[in-house]
Amino acid sequence: MRLGSILAVASIALGAPLLLTGCPENACFLKICNGPNCRCSISGCGAGAAFDTRTNRCRCTVGHFSVAGQCLTPQEANAYCGLAHHWENNGCTLDRCRPGDELDLSTGLCIPHDQVNQVGAGIGVQVGQGQQLGCPAGQKLIIDGKTAACVPLSQTCARDETWTGQACVKVAQCPTGAIWDTATAQCVQYAQGASGDGLSVNVATWATSNFGPQGGAGTPAFCGSFSKKPWSFGVSEGSSAMVRVQVNLSFPDGEIAKGVSQTITVFDNSGNPVPAKGAAEVDASAKSTLAPLVQGGGKASAGTATTMVKCPVVNAAKPQSVPVTGGI
Repeated sequence: MRLGSILAVASIALGAPLLLTGCPENACFLKICNGPNCRCSISGCGAGAAFDTRTNRCRCTVGHFSVAGQCLTPQEANAYCGLAHHWENNGCTLDRCRPGDELDLSTGLCIPHDQVNQVGAGIGVQVGQGQQLGCPAGQKLIIDGKTAACVPLSQTCARDETWTGQACVKVAQCPTGAIWDTATAQCVQYAQGASGDGLSVNVATWATSNFGPQGGAGTPAFCGSFSKKPWSFGVSEGSSAMVRVQVNLSFPDGEIAKGVSQTITVFDNSGNPVPAKGAAEVDASAKSTLAPLVQGGGKASAGTATTMVKCPVVNAAKPQSVPVTGGI
């Protein structure tokens, strides 16, 4: 006799509420109903999620945010957004500094106006009274330790944003187990409930949606986290380079929770490795991209997944002295 029939017979015999098995595609495998009121007793939802019988979907529980198809704690969401960003109002938000101060992307901390001026002096830009270090229109000042650069706004999008050609905009929020795919401009399902095994994750789909399709452009979320630091790649003022990144993911024993990433980054034209600092930035970006998936757990559809993508790194111009706006 099938499990559903056994449970139904047992419920009738004991006078208990009727037990119904849910469908695997709905990620609920054991639904308990008392009249019209139902709850899911066994589901394939990931960590931080529970099955909602009203919508027949997994949803994040109280204290968790829906981020990149996963349900994360506030601390995990902040970590996903990356250095100098935090999770706020259902999205990654740039940290704020006092007027005149700037974020140092080497530390994620605000540095005072006088220290910003010292960075300017170090690159040969003197900032006078009533002035501040800045960039031409359409570019953004990036402070990275003792260096500074003006980069195109397209390289400054947050992890949950994409570039429209004019501005960085938030991508559409997708249900748990799905993520926005910039190549196809739609939510792509990468995880499903699997009876007996919990959550089943298609790691190939996840990899291409998060990093980019094989041989194609890297996603703004991935590329933007490191391309805003051109000096890390040895790209000087007024220059640009295309870097090619191979992302290798492995899931020992088929466990998502054991997932690790490795990156190999070279200049696309020459095939030569990028400087160590640039390679470290890329590797850190891949690891932080993978982290939410690892935290969600489940079973991997394959032991490995690989994709190779290209990311532009542009050092548009040398920072310059500009009039102070907004007061200091």
